[in-house]
Amino acid sequence: MKFKLIALDLDGTTIDRRLHLSDINREAVNRVISQGTIVAVITGKMFAAALPFAHKFQGAAYLFASNGANVYDIQAQKDLISYPIPPEYIHHILHSIEKHQALYRIYTRDAMFAAQESHLVDSIRRDYPDLPVSVGPIPLNETYYKIFVQDDDAKLAAIIEDLKALPLQIHPSDNHNIEITHVQANKGEALRYLKQHLQIATEEVLAIGNHDNDLPMFAESGYSVAVANAPAYVQEKANMVTKHCEEDGVAYALAQLGVLCMK
Repeated sequence: MKFKLIALDLDGTTIDRRLHLSDINREAVNRVISQGTIVAVITGKMFAAALPFAHKFQGAAYLFASNGANVYDIQAQKDLISYPIPPEYIHHILHSIEKHQALYRIYTRDAMFAAQESHLVDSIRRDYPDLPVSVGPIPLNETYYKIFVQDDDAKLAAIIEDLKALPLQIHPSDNHNIEITHVQANKGEALRYLKQHLQIATEEVLAIGNHDNDLPMFAESGYSVAVANAPAYVQEKANMVTKHCEEDGVAYALAQLGVLCMK
């Protein structure tokens, strides 16, 4: 198949659960870029955490971080669009999360804040040692792009119910997690923008992902691929199911679809 644009998720898709990008996946993506295909990394990761991964691909063109809240032209090194959470909603969102005693992290473009120490903070310090992390009262004068909440499903459901009247995107990102962003910050809107920006038709787009927040991206693509570790309902929405993220599923899909010109 011939695709002009590949929309690529990171966590649980191109990189594994240990945040490792295999040589096989990296080389496969690099090869399709060298063959003239545009690659856009479209991820739930915050900008500062996602950019180093995007730089591991030689010639990746665009980065859409925090599910499309930050839109960045990698080659030109400039922001194209910014969709922060409206500041007038931040107090209401945090009040709901704290009322239900759920754990959360809140992100600017380049830093993370948390109200208290927890395993959510520990994991960021471990995985992203260079990322600025602040723990304590959340400053309301910052520009925030995503709020990550992790707790039991009853608490998450109560938070979603509290926030349902606000124009926000709320997506499960993994088991017992939700991600809260600007209403226009979702992967489908991101891909729609990029298609228009590049004047690329939907049928010329391949999307590869693994979770709920990738479904809007699938809907905006001509062909969609889910990795084998994706939930069943995500696999059912995809045109193809490839191997597990731990088994270089991205490289396998690119080869099976004939996207790679094999040497």
